Amino acid sequence: MFVERIGALKKSGDIRGLIRLLDHGDADVQWRAADALGTMGEPACDPLMRILDYPRMHVRLGAIEALADIRSPRAVDELVRKLEHDPDDEVRWAASLALGQIGDMRAVPALEKALRDEDRYVRYGAVTSLEKLGWRAGDDTAKAYALIASQDWPAVRRLRSVAVPPLIYVTRDKNPATRAKIVGLLGEIGGADARHACETALMDGDPDVRWSAVIACKRCGVETASIPQILADRPRKTPSAFGAAILNLFFFGSGYGYTGKWWGVLVSLCYMGIIVTIQLNWDVLFPYVYTYPITAIFAVHTYYTVKRMEDM
Repeated sequence: MFVERIGALKKSGDIRGLIRLLDHGDADVQWRAADALGTMGEPACDPLMRILDYPRMHVRLGAIEALADIRSPRAVDELVRKLEHDPDDEVRWAASLALGQIGDMRAVPALEKALRDEDRYVRYGAVTSLEKLGWRAGDDTAKAYALIASQDWPAVRRLRSVAVPPLIYVTRDKNPATRAKIVGLLGEIGGADARHACETALMDGDPDVRWSAVIACKRCGVETASIPQILADRPRKTPSAFGAAILNLFFFGSGYGYTGKWWGVLVSLCYMGIIVTIQLNWDVLFPYVYTYPITAIFAVHTYYTVKRMEDM
């Protein structure tokens, strides 16, 4: 049904009708509408640029895809703005690729800046577009950022100490696998700055990154005996075993909810319902006191369950 409708809107040149379909609930309809808008040429540019700040991400993505197909130089400034300021990684990634597809050299400074983005997809989109535009790195530092963005790790390794500052900068990446890889490279390259970065990575919130940092620290010359102490001082992400136990003792079920079990809230509600029922029907003043021998067992269970949670 919508295929025919989109075809009719495209044939009649109904740009506004197609734009409305970018906000359709079906992803296939959104894609087909964006594809149709991409064939509309210059008349569609202004309406599409006006919706680049639309609250829903999929609408912004559809508009960017259409603008990339139209390839109008008039869209460059708006796409640069989205690349630099949009809060969603997917939108920045789409904008970086669209700029390469349009092929306007005015996008180069923004794409160079995007090589330092905290998201690996945005960085990859930026380096892909820069290559399309015939860009060449002006120095070894810029080359290092480009190689990191394309994830050409052997080439990054060959740059040795030149690659260390860019690698350290990109340890901000939100993807733990990327952070772990970068920390491993820093360990192989070595040096004072790399050693400090590896020590910092021991405090990372992801266990795989921390393990990579342990191996890298050894290669960097960090005293092995000091590594456990650094790890011990890191912020803990696991719940408090004592806190979970106390919650389950006095408010059975809430301790499990505190540890991340989705059913903990349901257990807690059932428990409170039973307590209220007993109090109303049997005139027991403090019924929960009689449940302590049972909830104490679950409190002990919760305590040791949390203690066994891995946080290394």
